[in-house]
Amino acid sequence: MNDIRKACVRAVLDEFDDHGDVIRPAAGEEWDGVDAYRPLGHIVGYIDLDVAGLVDLIIDTINKEL
Repeated sequence: MNDIRKACVRAVLDEFDDHGDVIRPAAGEEWDGVDAYRPLGHIVGYIDLDVAGLVDLIIDTINKEL
């Protein structure tokens, strides 16, 4: 279960790093105002979060790990 958790955290942070559609800056395209701290598993700043997209990303990651 710990491996699945790590894979899901990695997938979310990768989505952010790739400037995907699930996690975006709340103020236009101001990516410099949002930071990801991978060791802590945190994304800090004002973000626009697509919750359904995030759930899909996590479910897809779990299915890949199983």
